[in-house]
Amino acid sequence: MDVIQNDHFVLVQRKSQMSLNQLPKREGKQWTIKIGRDLVDLSTALGKPHGTFKLVRNEQNKSKGFVLVPSNDVVEMKEKLKDLNSGDNNKEIWDDGKSQQLKKEDIEELRGQGLTGSEIVSQLVENSKTFQIKTEFSQEKYLNKKEEKYSEWVEIFKPNIRHLAKYFHSQDPMQILNLRPDTLAMIMSLANIKSNGKFGVFDGGCQGLVTAAILDRIQGLGTVWNLFVKGTPQKRLIQAMNFSPEQLKPLKNANLRKLKEVLTKEENGDDVPAAKMIKLDEDAPPPLEFGSLDGLVVVCRRPNSIAKELVKLLAPSGNFVIFCPYAEPLSDTYIDFRECNLAVNLKLTETWFRTHQVLPLRTHPEVNMSGSGGYILSGIKVCS
Repeated sequence: MDVIQNDHFVLVQRKSQMSLNQLPKREGKQWTIKIGRDLVDLSTALGKPHGTFKLVRNEQNKSKGFVLVPSNDVVEMKEKLKDLNSGDNNKEIWDDGKSQQLKKEDIEELRGQGLTGSEIVSQLVENSKTFQIKTEFSQEKYLNKKEEKYSEWVEIFKPNIRHLAKYFHSQDPMQILNLRPDTLAMIMSLANIKSNGKFGVFDGGCQGLVTAAILDRIQGLGTVWNLFVKGTPQKRLIQAMNFSPEQLKPLKNANLRKLKEVLTKEENGDDVPAAKMIKLDEDAPPPLEFGSLDGLVVVCRRPNSIAKELVKLLAPSGNFVIFCPYAEPLSDTYIDFRECNLAVNLKLTETWFRTHQVLPLRTHPEVNMSGSGGYILSGIKVCS
């Protein structure tokens, strides 16, 4: 059974609030996180399957807040209050700040008495002068807003690529170069990522998201060369995926400066260091040489010069995808590739995506949306 373990990453969600957390490395250690305004001991979920948990007041140490108890009996507030009356319209409702009789101090007192989130929301509804004359749609929006603060139900997910991409894009899009989940899906498709392939990826600012997506797709079958210029390769999201050693086996890191020196010597017929020679080992990956990659993905802010160098590693008929949050750098790369007849099916595209609210009484696009999910230059390399 897939259970929550020490030193693993998990995604904790209450309604629309989501956070990425790593569990303690040492067994028996308390690990307190904040969910909204509540302090929760995340270590109490260790050894339990991923799923729905209920926040229960910590009776042994109330200052520690809540502990997590697995639960399958989730009851939403709208189910509890479905028998209440509702109005035909909101024209009689005025936002004068006096409709709610409970003050902030009263709510804190209720929380101190150990009332659950559902009980607090019920008290808010009972002490609202206008709730029962609101329309059904307005009542549901009110309950959703209150449950964001007071709900005692949380979901604990095992991280996957879609959840991580969505989470980081909602928190701070430029942490991952404004790469939306739908754009990431297009990159994977256009680069033809598949098992038993040999792929190169240059992740210049996405925290390892693209590399993690490729590793997740090939599931231990193939080779992924993680290319970087200086320092160490980005791996934050690779760690967050909780990959097994078997899934991480295809990952090979290569410093581009050192690699270029070796490949230049080899091309000129100079002596190649022993480390470059093919090992007589069945498990050893094939060496990274000019024209040896089946697919290439480049993700960075200024891709022009790096892309022209890295495309030399791609085999003829190999797919390449270059992603940039801005259109201008990719326009220059597009012109350079087209003039030297480097590729066929060369396309510069922008993905467009708008989320929708899905409610029982109304479905419509959300008011806020991202202006751009970045730009993609894709093509298939040919021999000039």
